[in-house]
Formats: sequence, structure tokens, C-alpha cells
Amino acid sequence: MVAPPPMPLRNVLADHQSMPLVLDLKVTNKVSQNLHAELVLRLLGRERGRSGTVEGGLEVMRGWLSLADIRPDEYVFYDGSGLSRENLVTPHAVIKLLSYIARQPWGATYLDTLPVGGMDGSLVGRFNTASILGRVQAKTGALSHVNALSGYLTTQKGDRLAFSIIVNNHLLNSHKASETIDDIVTALVEH
Repeated sequence: MVAPPPMPLRNVLADHQSMPLVLDLKVTNKVSQNLHAELVLRLLGRERGRSGTVEGGLEVMRGWLSLADIRPDEYVFYDGSGLSRENLVTPHAVIKLLSYIARQPWGATYLDTLPVGGMDGSLVGRFNTASILGRVQAKTGALSHVNALSGYLTTQKGDRLAFSIIVNNHLLNSHKASETIDDIVTALVEH
């Protein structure tokens, strides 16, 4: 019996090896890469849920948030980036999430994905005075008439605090709103 001829080799037109998820999360958080955040939500749905869709990812996320004792009445999410005007979350829920993350074995890895005040990412131009430099690791958020900053700070006494400041429906320009948030965070660090 003669073996059939081998199948012709396929021509590979393109090949891409994704970076490890933690490195992509670092890019996503450091520079507020919203497209990556949207894609991670869909990936979450595909890998851990029923479908690689926004709803599939949100379903998985709702289950995960319940592990952090965050109730469904504390948030409403429509996307992965936070750009939808219909997204809502209480600062208290964000604090519960940050506290939960800090207690996890992977918490330090997550912390490393956040911008550092005065040093990198979206906080490179903020918190750059000597008394606060490097003491704030937080994620920014901004839309028209919405400004937010949530993360961790280290006081001058060495205490580590989770914080979340979300300001919406204000009449300040975005720069002034961010300055006000920065003043609050600086007061927490220094006092």
C-alpha cells in the first residue's frame, strides 16, 4: 500500500504572540488604554464565561465582584473602559474592591500596574512635589464633567490607605477638578 502524498504546507500570512496579560494590564492602567480595557472584558467572557462578548464579560465580572462583597446595587457597568455615561459605581464599592485586591496573593502584582504619582503613566505630571512623590498609586478617570482618582496612598507616617474620589456633574473645568482631587489626596498623605 502506498501512502497518500503529504498535504501541502499552508502559508502563514501572519502570526502574533500576545504579551502576558499582566503586561497588557500595566499598559491599560498606566496610560488609560481604553481599547485594551474593552478587549480584556471580552476576553474574560470568552475564557471564564459563556461568550466573548461584553455581556459575557460583565456576567463573569459580576460574579467576581460578589467575592469582594460588592453588591449589585453599588454599581452598573455597560462596558470595560468606563466610557459609557451609563456606568455607575459608588466610591464605597471601589474602596471595597481595592481592599479586597490588597489582601490577595496577586495584589502586589496588580498594584504594580497602576500609575505612580509624579513618576509614570497618567500621574507623571501630578503629585510631583517632594512630600508626595511616589506615595500615590492610582487609576485616573475623566469624561466631560466627571473626574475620578482611585487607588492607594502611603501617608507620611507610613500608613497605606485605599481611596476613591469621584466627582461628577460639576461645573469646574477638568484641570481645576483634577487639582481639587489632588489637593484632597495630598492632604491625606501629609496629615
